[in-house]
Amino acid sequence: MLTLNERRIFLFLIAIIYTSYFLGFYLNENSIGSGGPNGDLSWMWDNFELFKNNSLIQAINHKDFFGNRSPLLYIINIIFNPFINDVYFYRLSITLFSLIAPIVFYSCLKKKYKNIDKEILLLISSLILLSPFYRTTAFWGMEINYGIITALITLNYFISISQSNENYSLKNIFLLIFFSSLAVYFDQKLVIIPILVFIKIILKKKHLKIKITTAVMYFIFALPYLYLFYIWGGIVPTSTQMANPNTITNIIRVNSLYFYHLGYASTIIAFYFFPFLFMREKSFFVTIKEFFSKKINYLHLLIPLLYIFFIILNYSFKYYTVDNYWIGLGLVHKISLFLFSSITSQEIFTYVSFCFSWLIIVLFLDNKIYNMLILFFFFFIALLVWPLMQEYFDPIIVIFALLVFKTKLKFNYKNTLFLFFYFSTFLIASNIYYSNII
Repeated sequence: MLTLNERRIFLFLIAIIYTSYFLGFYLNENSIGSGGPNGDLSWMWDNFELFKNNSLIQAINHKDFFGNRSPLLYIINIIFNPFINDVYFYRLSITLFSLIAPIVFYSCLKKKYKNIDKEILLLISSLILLSPFYRTTAFWGMEINYGIITALITLNYFISISQSNENYSLKNIFLLIFFSSLAVYFDQKLVIIPILVFIKIILKKKHLKIKITTAVMYFIFALPYLYLFYIWGGIVPTSTQMANPNTITNIIRVNSLYFYHLGYASTIIAFYFFPFLFMREKSFFVTIKEFFSKKINYLHLLIPLLYIFFIILNYSFKYYTVDNYWIGLGLVHKISLFLFSSITSQEIFTYVSFCFSWLIIVLFLDNKIYNMLILFFFFFIALLVWPLMQEYFDPIIVIFALLVFKTKLKFNYKNTLFLFFYFSTFLIASNIYYSNII
């Protein structure tokens, strides 16, 4: 239990988070580089004009329709957002709309961690507002926050049905399927959400009627996207496929998997897992000691070494980090550029980071097959996308660490405070970095 002073400190920190959030909007914060009036909002605004001036079918098929996701965002805003004709007030409306996420996140945490002080859960749920990607997306009216919010709503229902068979009502199942499907329409990378829901329902020993209903409903909700896939020849508009021929957005490109992304994906994922190692039931140092006390665990350390050997034999480090790459690859890549001017030093630093990152991931997953299968999805996504961006994992990995992965966590004053300072430091560093290069 928190003391009265600790509760007051947490409430003060929550106030700081929300104050910084609104201050970020006022100051036009751009902590991921793709915000700003000339960032992603510029082509999104062109899309809004396209959908306002054409029929739905014409807009979807239009040669100028550009984007990485379905047109649902544009349809919803044009119908329901009264500020769609003014850029500033549109941005403000999305900034306010994005405040739904910490509210739903808190509800999820409260359901999963029933005996934890509400001040702890309030602070942790507010941490999503420290995510550079979530903030910039909110401030500049970009796309992903819709997906994060619908994913959280899905997880809210998902946790409920996971805790009791009595919650397997048709109403709850419908809402699960509806919101998990919406998450994919807002961001295809969130397809892991309906996959989790579908498997959870199908593997139940009873509820045959609900299983059949689930399969039928998912098929119905998938039909619009199947139509989009048919007319686009891929999962994104034709103009996007032409503008970014490297990303694997259709079947023709599946032979071009980006295996060198796996190492960088591990560094990004490990960055978000790291603070949660201090929230394990056993202390961080005890966890490390027990891991190395079992000889079989040394096999885990062979994986990054074999991977690095494979990368060195098949890829030129300079080619995929300098000659053929201009953005992305995450935090470790940017740190290597900051610390070292020599390509060789950057390469050594990067490969060492791969090893330490894999160790962090293994420690967090705790040898649970369920955790490993979920992690496999994120690595699979890394094989397909180009360029690989840290924002593809932010803040979804944090959400999964707290709500989805089956790693037992404990919450107290110190480790929750550490989470706050950890992600606050990352936000500050991101703002400093992009203020200097943009």
